[in-house]
Amino acid sequence: MKKIIIILMLSLFTTIANADGHAKANAFAITLKVPASDVAKVEEMLKTHHKWMKETHPMTGEKKLNSYSVIKGPEWNNPADPSQGMTGNMYFILTEYYENPAGFQNHQELGSKWPMIQEFQQMLFSYVVGYTFPGTTVVTIE
Repeated sequence: MKKIIIILMLSLFTTIANADGHAKANAFAITLKVPASDVAKVEEMLKTHHKWMKETHPMTGEKKLNSYSVIKGPEWNNPADPSQGMTGNMYFILTEYYENPAGFQNHQELGSKWPMIQEFQQMLFSYVVGYTFPGTTVVTIE
């Protein structure tokens, strides 16, 4: 059943990415909220994804990956008052930005062939609290 849900979600994302003018997408970001007990597991999966990205995505040419980052930081009980401490949850934000839509589309194609894609998507869907997918780049500093 989980495989069916993952396949349906991937199909939905692929359809969305190519519909209603979204063929111009060249970026996305995903925010995960992870309980303390799962932080190490999620971080390891994100490192695996990073390694795969470095091995498979072009860093020059039409399909260039301009930027890839994973950042993490704690969830505060009250960001306006740090004295109230943290919740124990950790936020992870994964961002990818491509030279143009061809790079984004290339990522979609490569991702569908990655042996870890189902496990990676299951991890994402377990902790996702927000995403811009597909997205378009507004500004960058290069």
